[in-house]
Amino acid sequence: MELRRDDLIRASTVAGMLAFAGLPLYIHVPQFYAEEMGVNLAILGSVLLLARAVDGFQDPIIGFLADRWKAYRELWIIISSVLLLVGISLLFSPTSWFNPIWRLVLGLLAAFTGFSAMQIALYDHGLAQAEQSGGGYTRIALWREAIGIIGVCLAAGAPLILTFFMESSIAYSGYAIILGLLGVMALWRMKGGWLASGKSFLNIGFRKALRVEGVWQILVFGFVNALPTALTSTLFLFFVADVLDAEIHAGPLLILFFVAAAIAAPFWAKLANRIGRKPALATGMFLSVPVFVWTWILEPGDVLPFYFIVAASGGALGADTILVPAMLAARIRGGGGQVFSLWTFLQKFALAIAAGVSLPFLAFVGYEPNTVLESSRSALATAYALVPCILKLIAIPFLLVFVDDKRYSE
Repeated sequence: MELRRDDLIRASTVAGMLAFAGLPLYIHVPQFYAEEMGVNLAILGSVLLLARAVDGFQDPIIGFLADRWKAYRELWIIISSVLLLVGISLLFSPTSWFNPIWRLVLGLLAAFTGFSAMQIALYDHGLAQAEQSGGGYTRIALWREAIGIIGVCLAAGAPLILTFFMESSIAYSGYAIILGLLGVMALWRMKGGWLASGKSFLNIGFRKALRVEGVWQILVFGFVNALPTALTSTLFLFFVADVLDAEIHAGPLLILFFVAAAIAAPFWAKLANRIGRKPALATGMFLSVPVFVWTWILEPGDVLPFYFIVAASGGALGADTILVPAMLAARIRGGGGQVFSLWTFLQKFALAIAAGVSLPFLAFVGYEPNTVLESSRSALATAYALVPCILKLIAIPFLLVFVDDKRYSE
């Protein structure tokens, strides 16, 4: 059965909606609660670590249920989308509403649960598409991640645009309304079209699914490789505001980053088809380090050089966004919901570590949002620029040594 472009677009539109919801969860929440809500960075980092850890540990349960309840996939999606919207609305409700810590905890748990359930179902849908068509893992991942990047770009620009029409403290409430409209449109297009991958968890078993050659190595590599992006995602807004003194440029910079990744994604897909996924991915990872390390020497006002760095590093990230999920999907032989649940758990665990370690550390060294102390600015620049490069240099040899590429021919 041939992959139809319309089917790819419908599923990818859901990916775009999820990306629109996910960006503020992982990038804007830390700054929103530190600046608008006045939450201490150490407390904020601890809450984010706890909430993201709980979110990660629940993913295997969600994956088990996704495989077990395949017949109820449509209901699954409806419940998941409601949880996601309620969580986002609670997180970004007007600042005068109830206790910020409780709304942060409850909002994160609801949004994370809904997001995870939809994301696992979406990955499994893509796996089912590949099973039915006898391949196409890279093409499916390319469509999903490329339109997902468009959703991220819209999310990056929405808060800035909304502040022209309303106060910044309630701009995200408008964002939640836009998310609801996008969700209804995307899910309506997918109505009756959700697929579930072949063998269920009950037939193959989680451990057996992980024993398929190459699966656990890709999962571990995906975690190690996610740490640099997790750290830069957590600290991006703080860096732009307090190191570059260019907070007004945050939205355009985010858009540029993800647009560059979207533009570069087809190039990485073509390169992967020519030389293999592993060499193409390694090339992108190698390029990202010398491009991004220059961020460390930037000073207040160095906005133009940062635009070039953001564009180049975004282009390099395009390799990560489509090739790693495609490599994993190509290896899975049953138990897709469970394997993808572990994938999302490890990605979120990386985000949890990034927030739980970096924010308390910055608080320990005396950094506070909107401060201009040279020592705290230097610590923030080091955490944002140098540490991710070191982590990427650790991930590269892991890919080259432990991840097997011999069967990645599609």
